[in-house]
Amino acid sequence: MPATVVGFLEDDDVLKHADDAILSASPHLCDLMATLFTQGFRPIGQMPTLLFGLCLMANFYETVRMDGGEPQESMELAAALALRHPVIQKNMAFVAADAVDAAAGVSE
Repeated sequence: MPATVVGFLEDDDVLKHADDAILSASPHLCDLMATLFTQGFRPIGQMPTLLFGLCLMANFYETVRMDGGEPQESMELAAALALRHPVIQKNMAFVAADAVDAAAGVSE
């Protein structure tokens, strides 16, 4: 992942706070997703997919960190893994298609 995407992580204070926040939130986000899915939640649409992606990335980050990854590389790998998830890919494809349609003046 290019440094420009997560360039703010080059600041040690930002990286430490991000690391602490994600590691402390990850178990709670996992519990949240489990509860939501039990209640019929599906990551369809912009906000549900954003929530799902946030939880997914936090889970990947925690896994990589617990396997010994350094914070910055863990953040980059977690972002890459989350972006490869089929639900996230599908949402990004819809967003891109909508942008192309809007630029071409196509409306439903």
